[in-house]
Amino acid sequence: MEQEILCTLTDAVRRYGRTKALGPLSLTVKSGELLGVRGPNGAGKSTLLSLLAGDARPDAGQCVRSSRARAATSWVPQELSLYETLSGLDNLKFWAMASGLPRRYIPARAEYLLERLGLADKAGARVSSYSGGMKRRLHLASALMVTPALLLLDEPTVGADAESAQLILDLVAHLRDMGVGIVLISHRAGELEQVSDRIVTMDAGLIAGEVTL
Repeated sequence: MEQEILCTLTDAVRRYGRTKALGPLSLTVKSGELLGVRGPNGAGKSTLLSLLAGDARPDAGQCVRSSRARAATSWVPQELSLYETLSGLDNLKFWAMASGLPRRYIPARAEYLLERLGLADKAGARVSSYSGGMKRRLHLASALMVTPALLLLDEPTVGADAESAQLILDLVAHLRDMGVGIVLISHRAGELEQVSDRIVTMDAGLIAGEVTL
């Protein structure tokens, strides 16, 4: 499968007030690859995702996003965006409609994701009854009701049990193999090595190292 360049940062700099949060940093994300990102708190990892998502613009340098990335980017932040009083299925229906997925496609897509992430038997239960790991799985599913060209994941397994984390990683790897470009931030030991094609280490807003696996 030919890889498409989805996003390119060229000497990108991002500031918050007088504080430089990131850069100058150059990076390319392609379809069908999984880029792992690690680094200490405050290294600029989440700021990097905000630039790749188009949610923020660089104060200097460039961020060029392809037409596919502009049309179909899913960003999964650490903070859960779930309605606790709704069922898991109703959460997926809500986010599917918010994302513009035609109603006729929603049942099959929701069924697939719930089955894939081991949540089928809890589809009708309120999210307030879910374990932390189950909420993490549903959180990812809600972002995948419309399959993205570019998927940005900010510690999607944080606080999850080992089984939940593996189900999440397996689906992420499957999406990569299907041609989705993925950027995954993780602090969990061994997680990036398991699924990444490349791993960059960030420190003080810069890329301090890169490894190709």
